[in-house]
Amino acid sequence: MTSPAGAQEASTPPIYSEKRLTLEVADVDRDTVPPGTPAAFEAAFGQAPRNEAVREIDGSTFTFVPLALIPLAGEKVALVSTGRSACTGHPCSGINAVHYLREVRARYEVEGEWSHVGATGTFGHPALRWGWSDAIADDPVLYTEGGGVWQGYACSRASLTALTPAGPLEIASIPVFFSNEGAMGEGDTSLEGTITSVEKGRSFTVTYRGSRTFREHYVRGEDGHYEVRGGTKVPSC
Repeated sequence: MTSPAGAQEASTPPIYSEKRLTLEVADVDRDTVPPGTPAAFEAAFGQAPRNEAVREIDGSTFTFVPLALIPLAGEKVALVSTGRSACTGHPCSGINAVHYLREVRARYEVEGEWSHVGATGTFGHPALRWGWSDAIADDPVLYTEGGGVWQGYACSRASLTALTPAGPLEIASIPVFFSNEGAMGEGDTSLEGTITSVEKGRSFTVTYRGSRTFREHYVRGEDGHYEVRGGTKVPSC
């Protein structure tokens, strides 16, 4: 916040402290149409019988459905949609799309569109879990989570995407689940991570529970991206 002209500058810097973060993360439900989304979805995708739209992107076919409307600054909203791929093989992934819209004379007008936003799953799935928060950064942050199983190793990652005025910008990628219980000859290791506290615009903490309990602290760099100092202790698949 800018001080009024002539105001005395503060003699000491502000004190920052982490606060507990309640980020509601839910399974993506592609069978339910969220209230308020049909008009925005038709503005973004055109006529959409049954609130579905089929699009070809990068040579692959995806079926999109609306997921959520997130309020933005400047009386805009972000429509988040998930696209299931027609390819259902293990290497195939779905797509998450974001459209920025403004309501003009009781109708929505599209002001920007982006695909390949956030985390996705295998077997043609888009994000498997999602949420959003205005407590992490100055702009609303979209949480998407996806993953899969590779030779008995199960992994999931979460992407934090800031919905900035210029468009969606990934600010962090976080391992949120690991298990080797399906791998032959391995010990049973299972870890699940949750964002538990945040220092808005500066850092956040992920707490892991399961086979062992520990915390990892993600700090915002000069480029705006958050990284855990020293690297994560969570194994990868």
